[in-house]
Amino acid sequence: MSAVDDGEHPGTPRRKHRHDLGQEDHGPKLVAGTTRAIQTLLGLWIALTLGLVVYALVDSARPRELAGPTDSAAAPATK
Repeated sequence: MSAVDDGEHPGTPRRKHRHDLGQEDHGPKLVAGTTRAIQTLLGLWIALTLGLVVYALVDSARPRELAGPTDSAAAPATK
């Protein structure tokens, strides 16, 4: 029970496939550049999101100064 791939003839030694040789098996070389660009954008997005989360945590933990009462707020309104 042997399967014959397209381009291989019966009786000849089987050729190794690209994934057996350690090469990418994902279409033309043009797509590899697009894939790298998408991975870069996703990595940048993840890094910026983590940075924003860390900034929000640090900012929320920072003590805030309470504003003192102003003159108009301290004096009761009388009529």
